[in-house]
Amino acid sequence: METELINVFKLAIIIGIIPAFIARKKGKNFFMWWFYGTMMFIVALPHALLIKPQNQKAEEKQIQKGMKKCFYCAELIEQEAKVCQYCGKLLHD
Repeated sequence: METELINVFKLAIIIGIIPAFIARKKGKNFFMWWFYGTMMFIVALPHALLIKPQNQKAEEKQIQKGMKKCFYCAELIEQEAKVCQYCGKLLHD
């Protein structure tokens, strides 16, 4: 009985890694999601799959590399662009 409980606990620790890896790729804290996945895997896995990635860091890097946001649709475009490739609007400087 005691070894079965230990085996279940070990399995929970291992499968908790799955939602943690998914959430980490989306910019979330690995340890917090590992704990969440270990305690409530059935809830944590779909939650990790459904959360949206945090793109703010990626956008900041692209803006530093010379990109800008379209005034109309807020998509990242080249600094020299005259027309937005996403919404087709004419850009004014």
